[in-house]
Amino acid sequence: MKQNVYIIAEVGPNHNGDVNIALQMVEQIAKTGVDAIKFQFSNPYELYSEDSFKATYQKQNDAAPSAREMSLRFQLKQEDHILVYNKCKELGVDYICTAFDIGSLRFLEEHCDMAYYKIASGEIFSLDLLNYMAKHDRPIILSTGMATYDEVGKSLKILNKYSRKNITILHCISAYPAKYEEVNLMNILELKERFGYKVGFSDHTIGNECAIAAVVMGACMIEKHVTYDRNADGPDHKASITIEELGELVKSIRNIELAMGVRERKFSETQGEIAKVARKSIVSNRKICKGEIIKLDDICYKRPGIGFLPIEQDHVIGKIAVCDIERDRVIKAEYIE
Repeated sequence: MKQNVYIIAEVGPNHNGDVNIALQMVEQIAKTGVDAIKFQFSNPYELYSEDSFKATYQKQNDAAPSAREMSLRFQLKQEDHILVYNKCKELGVDYICTAFDIGSLRFLEEHCDMAYYKIASGEIFSLDLLNYMAKHDRPIILSTGMATYDEVGKSLKILNKYSRKNITILHCISAYPAKYEEVNLMNILELKERFGYKVGFSDHTIGNECAIAAVVMGACMIEKHVTYDRNADGPDHKASITIEELGELVKSIRNIELAMGVRERKFSETQGEIAKVARKSIVSNRKICKGEIIKLDDICYKRPGIGFLPIEQDHVIGKIAVCDIERDRVIKAEYIE
């Protein structure tokens, strides 16, 4: 049976900087059966320069005049992350948090036992973050939005410079929301083949179809942005699914895992029962008396499938009946010799 897909609910900034909303979301999301809930953390003064600017989708979905002010508005405080981490721990779901600067990463490392380091697509070349992670043994999730295969390889080389790390590469399209024609799920197969690591999918589309398809293609991890209200103010809400939709996604993925099965063909007890009902056997076309040699004209093929299969007629034709076989009866092995 396929190993469980690791499902991450990406809250990101969708708590709007309110720790009470964040805690409520953790409680609601944990009930969906996800494996982890992910947040984001940064010092906006370390992340953004005076020349920073917002992406188009952020301008459309948030009124803050600058990227830094947007980040300040939707940021949880340090102590808030400790509360959220403890709530995740209490509810038995992993806490993950993307750090966007080295100070934030060190704080999280000291106060929150994260299941993974998470490298956001935009941080794939942030040397201070990569070098820090390279020195530690915590598993790593590497998002690859905007990155070429060559760039992914360079980032992996830095992360592995002391020892080969436990890394999951996420195929990702850095568009919010991503269009179906941009998603290119075949990259999942290419990333796995090129780099020899586990590969998952960070899904920025609206809806669950692409995440489900990624699981069928072998993705071992699914990350999906989640909101309490798609119409709320903030940069990521409109590119997120609701908690209810997340619950449906989790159920679909778990059902698919059961359905994927194994390459060997196996048949359930139910299928065995249906085979007896639906297949045909070799049946007597007339009354065959004891001692007669059975000929082709003496047989036909009818349900049920409890005797010789039609393709096994050579086991019947030319054999001698050891008892009377009434017309229209399944010919069984004990009736002939």
